[in-house]
Amino acid sequence: MKVDWDHLRFFLVLARAKTLTNTARLMGVEHSTVSRRIQSLEQSLGKQLFKREATGYELTSEGLALVPRVEQMEQSFLQIDQPHNPLQGRVRIGTPEGFGTTFLARLLAEFSQHYPLLTIDLIPISKMIKLSHREADIVISIDRPKSGPYIITRLSNYCLKLYASKRYLAQNASIECLQDLTEHRFIDYIDDLVYSSELYCLERLPLQLSACFRSNSILAQQVAVSAGAGLGILPVFLASDKPELEEVLSDEVCFTHTFWMLTLVDLQHEPRIKLVWDFLRKQADVQQKLLMGN
Repeated sequence: MKVDWDHLRFFLVLARAKTLTNTARLMGVEHSTVSRRIQSLEQSLGKQLFKREATGYELTSEGLALVPRVEQMEQSFLQIDQPHNPLQGRVRIGTPEGFGTTFLARLLAEFSQHYPLLTIDLIPISKMIKLSHREADIVISIDRPKSGPYIITRLSNYCLKLYASKRYLAQNASIECLQDLTEHRFIDYIDDLVYSSELYCLERLPLQLSACFRSNSILAQQVAVSAGAGLGILPVFLASDKPELEEVLSDEVCFTHTFWMLTLVDLQHEPRIKLVWDFLRKQADVQQKLLMGN
């Protein structure tokens, strides 16, 4: 039985991209070409590789079994096509501001010293970075995309707690229970500029609370809390090394969020992307204590 390698390439991209439209865009062809290639492959193998679902093309059991074999062929081809090339080029990483600045910047700076021909662009900003617009090669997000030609993995959970400066606590009414919070000032996000509903932590408390200082920069919020402007809900990785800060009601006020990491389907096997992707996953595992505060 003779199978066309090009048919297998289309199979692999459709398995990752899920739709004919996304596959066609990635392969630079019409969607009818993708459909024709898949039909020809299924006829050659005598097997149904995909089933059509509301979410797109899902692999059958025969299709799932074929994927790792075709991926091995793909890797062999890449090794022949790009033998012994030193890792070089650019990898652009978009992250939430606090995570990129306080957690990743140092780790990536150390990492980059081992790969002098590789340029790392770190973009830590308080807005969504759009992979679809090629604003970055790898994006770390607090929201998991519902659709798109992406490879997505859960990078890590992280914990947020309520903090205040020691000076603020010494100068204001004591806090023994949640109800006591109504007598205090708070630092929070500017609600009409928040880029993700995940950031609404203060609003989830069963109290009527208002902020006296607002910023969509989590770094600015941390500085304001440290300066004694009020209480604020901060990631523990951002606050744990600040000796002037204390946790407040840590048993009652504690949120767990998730960082998702994603890249475009057509980038996942690029050696430079895979190198950085694997590094970020490893560091997230190693740094669990810092991220979760335990």
